[in-house]
Amino acid sequence: MFNFIKNNLLTDEKILYQTKKHWIIFFMPFFLTLVTVFFFLNDNLYVVKVSYILAIITVLNWLNQFLLYTVSEFAITNKRVMMREGFFYRHTNETRLSAIANVGVNQSLLAQLFNYGTVFINTFGGETDTFTELDAPILFQKKLQELLYVAQPHPPLS
Repeated sequence: MFNFIKNNLLTDEKILYQTKKHWIIFFMPFFLTLVTVFFFLNDNLYVVKVSYILAIITVLNWLNQFLLYTVSEFAITNKRVMMREGFFYRHTNETRLSAIANVGVNQSLLAQLFNYGTVFINTFGGETDTFTELDAPILFQKKLQELLYVAQPHPPLS
């Protein structure tokens, strides 16, 4: 279950680069934890009662993000790009290198500071696959672009 990429390699296929989701996905559960603690420490009994509901939501959010972080895998092999994310709702993609037309990265200023972002893989067929909150997306893009460049035929220099 947690080795999707290794278990689905083709004959003579090797993983050249692999990454995961960025730790920033734990920001919201951390923030909810702080809010829950603040509510628990309140003197108002109604606020304390509401904090029990908030605590349940916080625990579920931690569990969801932990599962997402644990099972998400992103890899570049010598033959294709393989991606898997999600536990309750699984999203997988295996794209041959020869089908990739473009690789894009979107990063906000905060994402640039913490080195995470969204990677877009566009194919020649017009499909776009989006993977959010990827760790080191520029490095992922660079490794893939290097492999795509090597795989392309180059005309001889005259």
